[in-house]
Amino acid sequence: MIEARNVMKTYGSGDNVVHALRGVSLSINAGEVTALMGPSGSGKTTLISILGGILSATSGSVRIDGREIVGLAEGELPALRRDLFGFIFQGFNLFPALTAAENVSVMCQLKHVPEPKKRALELLRMVGLEDKARTHPSDLSGGQKQRVAIARALAGEPRILLADEPTAALDSVSGRTVLEILSGLAREKGRAVIIVTHDPRVLEYCDRIVHIADGRVESDSYRTVEEVA
Repeated sequence: MIEARNVMKTYGSGDNVVHALRGVSLSINAGEVTALMGPSGSGKTTLISILGGILSATSGSVRIDGREIVGLAEGELPALRRDLFGFIFQGFNLFPALTAAENVSVMCQLKHVPEPKKRALELLRMVGLEDKARTHPSDLSGGQKQRVAIARALAGEPRILLADEPTAALDSVSGRTVLEILSGLAREKGRAVIIVTHDPRVLEYCDRIVHIADGRVESDSYRTVEEVA
């Protein structure tokens, strides 16, 4: 689904140059949960941002279903992000003045989903929050906010879900609930799910673990049958 080849990302120039990514090559498959792990500053968030069309690579290739996105005109990227991706962030990024249903409905409207209010309720039901549809974020727990964020990310049926530290601010019970939802979306719905994380709890729900260090892929391995069981 995603093929990244020799992706480089640099900032600055001369003595001030920073090499955020140093030739990363990676394939992402549908129906799998992939964890990107590594120390702070290793390049994980830069990589996921490039894969999702939020940042442009300095050089290299990123193909989604065979379509090259490196070098796309700036005007083409919003439609790409809207049609293919769902984004989930550590900070939830919900609109505080809107209810849970309204937060999801707004994204449905942006993605031109028919009957956005009805679809918002369906998505909240999918993440177990139909009874919180009229609740504002200030009255939701951290885990509930993240589930609203997942429902919002699913507007428009995106094929690829990118999650940046989705469990970092959650307790163990809420974190596991979120991970169960994300892994279910991969295995039952065929989504490609990529999770940037420092959280060892995530590994239990992943098919594959990619370690990033100093802007390079240090290791890339699938979990064994015994580990998954």
